[in-house]
Amino acid sequence: MTETILPHEMPHALERGPANMKVLSLDCFDTLLWRDCHAPTDVFAGLPDLSIAQRVRGEANARKQAATLHQRSEVGLADIYAHSMPSASPEAREAAIAEELAAEARACFGFEPTIALMRAAKAAGHKVMIVSDTYLDADQLRQLIADAAGAEVAALIDNVFASSQEGVSKTQGMLACAIKAMKCRAAEVLHIGDNKAADFDAARALGIPALHLLQFSEHARQRMRFERSCQQLAGDEQSGVRGLMPHRPLLAAAEPREDDPAGALGASVLGPVFHGFDQWLRAEAEAIEAERGGTVHWLFMLRDGHLPHLIHQTGDEAPSTARVEISRFVAIGASLTTREAYRQQWTLEFGLNPATLARQMLFEGAEVAKIVGNPRTDADRVAASHRLRAELKKGQREKLTRRRSRARAERLIAHIRAAVDPQKPIAPGDTLMLVDLGYNGSAQDRVDALLAEAFDCHVAGRYLLLREMSASGLDKKGLIDARHYDAEMLEALCANVAVIEQLATCELGSVVDFSEVGDPIRKQSAVKGAQSDVRGRVQAGAVRFAQAAQHPPINRETDTHAERGWREAALGVLTRFMFLPLPQELEVLKSFEHDVNLGSERMVALFDPDHSAEGMRRRGLFYMKGSARMFLPAELAGEDINTRLSLLVQKRFGLSLSYTDSSFVKIAVPAFYLGEKDSARLEVEAEATHQGYYTVRLPIAPGARGIALQVGSVFEWLELSSVTLSEVATLKGDARNDETPARLEAQFDAMTEHAEGIFECTDPAAFMLVNPPAQSEGGKPQMIEITLRPLRLRPVGQRAHQASSSSQPATRENQMKDAAA
Repeated sequence: MTETILPHEMPHALERGPANMKVLSLDCFDTLLWRDCHAPTDVFAGLPDLSIAQRVRGEANARKQAATLHQRSEVGLADIYAHSMPSASPEAREAAIAEELAAEARACFGFEPTIALMRAAKAAGHKVMIVSDTYLDADQLRQLIADAAGAEVAALIDNVFASSQEGVSKTQGMLACAIKAMKCRAAEVLHIGDNKAADFDAARALGIPALHLLQFSEHARQRMRFERSCQQLAGDEQSGVRGLMPHRPLLAAAEPREDDPAGALGASVLGPVFHGFDQWLRAEAEAIEAERGGTVHWLFMLRDGHLPHLIHQTGDEAPSTARVEISRFVAIGASLTTREAYRQQWTLEFGLNPATLARQMLFEGAEVAKIVGNPRTDADRVAASHRLRAELKKGQREKLTRRRSRARAERLIAHIRAAVDPQKPIAPGDTLMLVDLGYNGSAQDRVDALLAEAFDCHVAGRYLLLREMSASGLDKKGLIDARHYDAEMLEALCANVAVIEQLATCELGSVVDFSEVGDPIRKQSAVKGAQSDVRGRVQAGAVRFAQAAQHPPINRETDTHAERGWREAALGVLTRFMFLPLPQELEVLKSFEHDVNLGSERMVALFDPDHSAEGMRRRGLFYMKGSARMFLPAELAGEDINTRLSLLVQKRFGLSLSYTDSSFVKIAVPAFYLGEKDSARLEVEAEATHQGYYTVRLPIAPGARGIALQVGSVFEWLELSSVTLSEVATLKGDARNDETPARLEAQFDAMTEHAEGIFECTDPAAFMLVNPPAQSEGGKPQMIEITLRPLRLRPVGQRAHQASSSSQPATRENQMKDAAA
């Protein structure tokens, strides 16, 4: 059995060593020295003279030549660069080797738990040796340890053994060479390393007591592979180390101690994202103060600013911080003071639910009831919209709304003053830094000028994710924004940001107004108590990560890419979580709902896995079109990686695909439209969707009493999944598509059902008939969707024989008409 040790247990490893121990033997990379990046080859992106591929190919060729000529696979940097830069001068190669060693020093750091173990070993009188499978020689490796982790750490080491000099790897016997050089017996050594074969199995084979350092669980390894893949899809920096993941050592030390799945989600996802966000905010506040002078007042905009504030409090809190409640609804209400703002608001938002728009335009409850009423049908809603538009056009209504808006603006200013002044009053020339998740900065658009004038100050918006829909010209930045990523990448993240909003928010209801002295007036929160409890546990995990990050398990001399590292880590973590969530994460979130926060009571499910199987069979990935659910990629968690990556790539690059592009595999099937007096026959196409299923879409023609699909002419056996009714507009996302489509009953002729949904077509003319519902005049076009899976196709010769028969079609058509009647 493999004896493992977890990263946070390393300082106490001597307790598990032999009683007569004399030497502590350690692997180097991923045991003593860790890298900021995901893979060792990511360091090569920082080499000025070689690409990653050239450096990797040079090493492969050097090892191949050494194996062929000398029957050994271990090589040094000089051998590698002789193959990577064959035409370069010796001086140029030496310079390139120095560049690689410098790049390694920038990427590496000492892992503090391992260093604590080394100190304990020296205190106990033991010797410490480093045994590493590496192309560095012993002097280069010792110098790297000093450059990356510090001279004090390098001084703890008595001897260094490198496979490039020993000529053999650990699996080939290097540990035996090291023991001999240290003049001790195998039983007097404790060896620890992260590679099971090289560090545990090879040591035990020589009789050396050994522990396998388990850096990460398999779930964590998979999660980080996905994060790195998402970073690559987003696009790596053109120069410098790639695949930066500064959260790796923190999670290695902390995650094994998270026994609550909700806390583990907070630590592994929200922790890295919001700690990185907070570090960036601190740098931005310093930059603003340096540029503009005065005090930067941090205004955490609730409700989504709740978790950023909690994370900020784990470090040294800024001198002036406040929690303010500026929802989109109150920001809009305070901004309708001019004719231009009034007209722009209602004309651009016209088409919203009439009651929601009326409340946005500051109608009181009785006015909403009088003008909008309680429309229940589409026709009622259209009529209500007409009445509302007529009312909004009235000059008297405009004056009333603008007057109410000015009063709301004064109450908003009172709220800001009451929140900020007790800590440090806002002085002329100060900066109000609005801190929020993003993603358009809509609230800032509404209140920026208002606050700047009221307090004679500057307003700066700082967001986790920023994707402006218009060039506002305001002072806005995001940790993740257009300075670093393209519009398609930002749009892909914004489409799923609701899941982060729900995890970052607090239990307060959304604010709808303020009292005269600035006290918030909130609507009652519609979020379930169970959801609030889970969210609290998730946030607690994120806070524990941030607390650990204040004293990271890292010992390093310099960190030259901290800001970029945390930004790229946040990007990778967010994208992975949004598009490739793991089953244990979705189990935590399965009952979450999202408050759309526009002054309405509407709650929307984040995701609904029950929609996925049926939707994928019926339309493939395009079943998501028009859905208001906010975390749709989660519905694909049960699908294979190809399907999930397909969605990620489509969204990340904004591919302009239509449902008609989903497959070129189609099967022609005869269909009959049956009217009261006549009928029409045509060929329709069954289009491939998912997992071998096909869907036939049959638009419902006016006056159609029945639509028959002559499946027997094509299939001998089939599996029928569903027969449903949908609006045609849902195919393009032009209509809401949240509900499971209405199911229709079908009649079957010459079709035998052997098991549920499994049919045998006993005759080439076998058909299934659907009676469509009557179509109202002027109603929205509808269609029938028949989803089936072919189990056995009818031989082509039989199809041709059936088609050549002159009497059968007419007979069958009459039977279809009789069935429809």
